[in-house]
Amino acid sequence: MAGSDHDGPVRDPQESERQRLLAFVRDSRELLALAPESVLFRQGDPCTGCYYIEEGELLLSITSGERQLNLGSAKAGHLVGVAFVVGNCECRFSAQALRDSKLTFIPADELKDYLRQRSDICLATVEQLGADLLELTEHAIRPLRLPHKNPKH
Repeated sequence: MAGSDHDGPVRDPQESERQRLLAFVRDSRELLALAPESVLFRQGDPCTGCYYIEEGELLLSITSGERQLNLGSAKAGHLVGVAFVVGNCECRFSAQALRDSKLTFIPADELKDYLRQRSDICLATVEQLGADLLELTEHAIRPLRLPHKNPKH
């Protein structure tokens, strides 16, 4: 068509970043298989890397005192534990398999090196971590801090 601004399909730059990150994740990493109810890591464990969920589903939960709050689940296509790697901290929540799951483990040092070399993916990762933090605050931290109400008044 004459006067067209482009000759082919419009490419989403974020999709290209996701494809490069996925290629890095899948490039000869350790594969893990988890049976239902198996614990991948516990809140407070040292962080050694993050996990890409190839198949299955993980329950994510945090504990505060005697209370446990389910944060939600992570399914195929999700990266779990990136915030711990980037923040260089211990695991801030627990992850347990809800069903048979296959995961790819990415060692912390390798992920950090990759993010240092790819500023575009590093920025996208930081943006996603910010969105995850806002969601965590809204759905987990605030409910844990709310005082218990006694329904027998």
